[in-house]
Amino acid sequence: MADDLETELIRDTLQRRRQMKQEGNSRYRGGSDVDNLIRICTNSLQDKANPKALFIRASSLMKKGLYEEAIKDCESLLFSEPLHTGAYYLRGCAYEKLGELDLSLQDYSKVLEIDPTHINAAYARGALQNKKGNFAQAIEDYAMALERDQESKHSPKKSRPDSTKKTMIKDPNSRESTPKAERVSKDINRNEVEKFHSLGYAARQEGKFEDAIDYYQKAINLDPYHFKALFNCAFAYDKLGEYNNAVDYYTLAIEVEPSNAFAYYNRGISLDKSGNYEDAIKDFTKAISLEPKKADFYHNRGFAYRKLQDYQKAVDDYTTALKYDPNHFKALYNRAFCYDKLDRIRDAEKDYGSALNLQPNNVNVLHHLATLKEKSGDLEGSLSGFNKVLTLDKNYAPSYNGRGLVFERMQMHQEALENFTISIDLDQNNPIYWHNRGCCLRNIERFEDALEDFNKAIELDPDNPVIYSNRGLVWRKLEQFDKAIEDYTKELDRDGDMVKAFINRAYCYAKIMKYQEAIYDYSEVLKIEEKNIHAIHNRGISYERLGDYNKAIEDFSFVIKLDSNNANAFFNRGCCYDNIGEVDKAIHDYSRALELDNSIR
Repeated sequence: MADDLETELIRDTLQRRRQMKQEGNSRYRGGSDVDNLIRICTNSLQDKANPKALFIRASSLMKKGLYEEAIKDCESLLFSEPLHTGAYYLRGCAYEKLGELDLSLQDYSKVLEIDPTHINAAYARGALQNKKGNFAQAIEDYAMALERDQESKHSPKKSRPDSTKKTMIKDPNSRESTPKAERVSKDINRNEVEKFHSLGYAARQEGKFEDAIDYYQKAINLDPYHFKALFNCAFAYDKLGEYNNAVDYYTLAIEVEPSNAFAYYNRGISLDKSGNYEDAIKDFTKAISLEPKKADFYHNRGFAYRKLQDYQKAVDDYTTALKYDPNHFKALYNRAFCYDKLDRIRDAEKDYGSALNLQPNNVNVLHHLATLKEKSGDLEGSLSGFNKVLTLDKNYAPSYNGRGLVFERMQMHQEALENFTISIDLDQNNPIYWHNRGCCLRNIERFEDALEDFNKAIELDPDNPVIYSNRGLVWRKLEQFDKAIEDYTKELDRDGDMVKAFINRAYCYAKIMKYQEAIYDYSEVLKIEEKNIHAIHNRGISYERLGDYNKAIEDFSFVIKLDSNNANAFFNRGCCYDNIGEVDKAIHDYSRALELDNSIR
């Protein structure tokens, strides 16, 4: 074990991490104290091995940012004292600073293997797990650190109304309230409380979350103000997917420790998982107000904004997360996703590139980069990207789907069909894959097969307007216009592309000679886009079919005003003039139509 001087140095290093002070703060800016300490340690090491001097020098080198030299001292110390937790922790910090995250993670884990109560190693490992995208492990580490932190603080408990305890604190069996009158006798059972809490924590570590909840609730029944039991009970409920119960217990934990940022943060995670993104954002915001330099807090709030499709706010939060942790992989990855949604393609590519620098073979990043290339028209580059993904992971269904889309754009329908089929075989419950294969089958005029795929896609995603639109097009190709009208109506009911859906339904109404219905739909289009030439022209044709030649002439005249070279509009207006006996005007329009036709040829 380290002596008092060594312990003090460890405490100094850990405190600096926890408070997230800037590297090279005012105490060390001049560097004279640290340099003198390094010199003294170096002199002590010239004559004989001195573990304390090695540790002190390693700690001092860390303060100066000389991480590789600090690592060498830690390794020398570990050679003589292989269970020195301070050396493992310092080396882990140094590896982290150098971007060697896997080596850093190994060292933090070794610290916790030797000393499971090491608070800062748990915090540090949790932060690294977040960087690597291992959120479940990260939360466990944070919870463990928080638990040990609370043990060290012995913070006073806050009072709260009995009514809260009656409605929310539950016995493992009856779930009844804990009477306030029993508090005095239960205070005597402190060892019993800690025993149940420890049993709960052990069960949780083994993944036995229901058993953990029973133990935690026994502890809570003895002490309704036991923060750790409340917090960890909430965590266990979250693991079981019982998010409402998790939120309830996090709320009780917050009543006990209203300034605990992680209680708000974890409650935000449970709210997010339950789909309550607005309240999750409020909790993440509260956590940020308590600890404003935690990158994960900003990242998770950004992720909630992303789910609400508020991509700019998400970008802002991811940017702040990266300010406090430039190597936050998930923040880079998710900011790139949002940039893509905002059509900031170059920014998205840059972030995906930075994410790849941290994880060069991450298939999700490589897949999204390939997708960006497909969107920008670089089909060969996109195809190469998808091929690389599938070399790394031959079962990655999204890249088979992506490769199918590229082949489809290249008019390589058979290859596209094969890739869509593989994606479906790998993930039969993804409606996008069925939909995309349906479009491919439609394009090669295998209409009945296309209908089967669209039917399956709708079964999996009955509220997706795009699928109804594309199935409607197949019905049109088969000249089953009544069924096409049904699908376009469903598309409109689900707030699809309103202009396109009204035009398509109007076309089908006109094909079955329901011209009034067609006129209604074209008029709806013109409420949205008053100069939509296609809708104006086709409404004119419907008026013409009904014999309402004057209204038809108005529409054709408006088309000509918008496009003076529209031969069809001149011809159709000529027909209308002919039908109402305006022969001279009809001849003029026929002549103009022929003149324009000849000029095009």
